[in-house]
Amino acid sequence: MAINAYAQRDSTAIEAKRTTLTLAGIYGNNANYYGQTAEEKLPYILTNAALRLKSGFYFSAGSYKLINVGGSAISELDLSAGFEADLSKNFSTAVGYTRSIFAKNSPLLGAANENTLSASLVYDMNIIKTGLNTYYAFGTQQDLFMSFTASKALNLGSLFSNKDFISFEPGLELVGGTLHYLEEYIVRRDRFGNMIPIDPRFNNPREQNYKITRNVSSFDMISYNMNFLLGYNRNNYLIETGWQVSTLGKNVSENKQKPRSFFNLSLYYQF
Repeated sequence: MAINAYAQRDSTAIEAKRTTLTLAGIYGNNANYYGQTAEEKLPYILTNAALRLKSGFYFSAGSYKLINVGGSAISELDLSAGFEADLSKNFSTAVGYTRSIFAKNSPLLGAANENTLSASLVYDMNIIKTGLNTYYAFGTQQDLFMSFTASKALNLGSLFSNKDFISFEPGLELVGGTLHYLEEYIVRRDRFGNMIPIDPRFNNPREQNYKITRNVSSFDMISYNMNFLLGYNRNNYLIETGWQVSTLGKNVSENKQKPRSFFNLSLYYQF
């Protein structure tokens, strides 16, 4: 997905051993892409429908509408398909593919990549649940992201009757990924036209200095995220609020080093 909606459970994540259809509506105060944000604040509304078959295959469609840009048009449409399976009592895995269609001149950070392949492995120890996730995004450019997650789901008891309960789930997420940047370096051209590295100890008036800029990519830490989910649960629906605090890696642009805070409100209904 182009927007990393931290409290969004992507509908398919609501477990079921039968064929289910899950509808979701989510409001987020700012779109983020693995903890990264655009220069302007981008609050959004996400609507999503997901069909999960008893066999483990799932299909979903979701649309993002940025509230303060783009007029009445949809900002992004996501179409996904994948497969989830239990490998053992404690291990589960999932693979998927998402095709994203963006509005023209989209301000979303993931707009350069229209395709995403994903794979995940989850180990639930009951005391804590851990996950390792890999995302390969490609389109205009290519990016690889990997994340490690650890969370603990807590049942805080019923609110009105024994048919409901309050859930609280704190979690940690570490994200590494591809960084694209411009590298600038200085070279020296001598009178014979040869390019040699510049040495500040020497200064030859017959030599000229040139700046060269090239595109460089590296794999580095993208963000460190703390997530807190608080939900009201019934048999068929979940109302959930989420709060995320993100700190970007030291190599992810200097003007975004300040920790960012995100909030969203979600509603899931399952048939």
